[in-house]
Amino acid sequence: MKSVKPAALALLSAAERKHYLKILSGKETAKACPERDALLEAGLIADDPERPGHARALDADAVARTRQATLVRSASEMLAEAEAIPHHLADLASAYRAAQAGQTVGGIEILDGFRAINERLESLVSRCTHELLTAQPHGPRPAEILAISYQRDLGVLERGAQMRTIYLPSVRSDAPTSRWALTVTEQGAKIRTGSAFGRMIIIDRRAAFLPILDPWTLEATVPDRAALVTSELAVSLAVASFERDWAHAEPWDGTPEPELRKVHVDILKRLARGLEQDEVARELGMAKRTVQGKLADLRAMTGCRTQSQLLYWWAKRELQR
Repeated sequence: MKSVKPAALALLSAAERKHYLKILSGKETAKACPERDALLEAGLIADDPERPGHARALDADAVARTRQATLVRSASEMLAEAEAIPHHLADLASAYRAAQAGQTVGGIEILDGFRAINERLESLVSRCTHELLTAQPHGPRPAEILAISYQRDLGVLERGAQMRTIYLPSVRSDAPTSRWALTVTEQGAKIRTGSAFGRMIIIDRRAAFLPILDPWTLEATVPDRAALVTSELAVSLAVASFERDWAHAEPWDGTPEPELRKVHVDILKRLARGLEQDEVARELGMAKRTVQGKLADLRAMTGCRTQSQLLYWWAKRELQR
């Protein structure tokens, strides 16, 4: 990798600045001095062909613009190099980690802490070329985590890889998750929502990030602790689990769903029990016209045309929670 060294910027001393002004006024002698050498190196003066041994002043503004452009160009090249370094050395970094004694046993690497997990995840996902499978069973993710996902996930899709994600139905009414989902589905990702599935991230069906669970409670033993699995058998089992959960989940394109108010749920529960609208109104202590208005609001929010469709939509939503 070629190293780029920016051009040095000559910061003139007071004596050098005074010498430049002396040359500019034509009062300089032909005697050589350190100030004259510094001005020559900075490109602010040049030898005067008409007066051997003397110098002539050059346009300081033009020199400043040229030097500024050089520095900006060098800075851009250095930033590009800095951005490329992690990807350029990713294969070597991966090989080094794999060679460390005690790091990986039987195709399983234990990662402690969010930073360690995210570094390994970024390294592998940045080289994902075929398929990224993720299952997130803990509801809406924090906004800062979604911000990281935007760049990472869009990079996967731009490389032509497929991407499928399973969420809990509760994310359908979460605005940040909806925006994320709309963005990635427009780029070709597929998202579904379902229930009773495990957390996992699978890259190219060669590596899987899995939580470390207590065998009796099936709860994560330590927060921010995960296993990176590269065993072919273990990864294939994780893929099979993901595909089973995917088949039972409902497609979602990111369109946000309404967050139901308590009064809406109270009405739907009573209609589901078989009560008529006037009976629901009496039980809730409100006018029948109010119940009808609330149901009209629900149909408008959900796109359902009839009360039967509305009850079906709500029942399916509740089953997935």
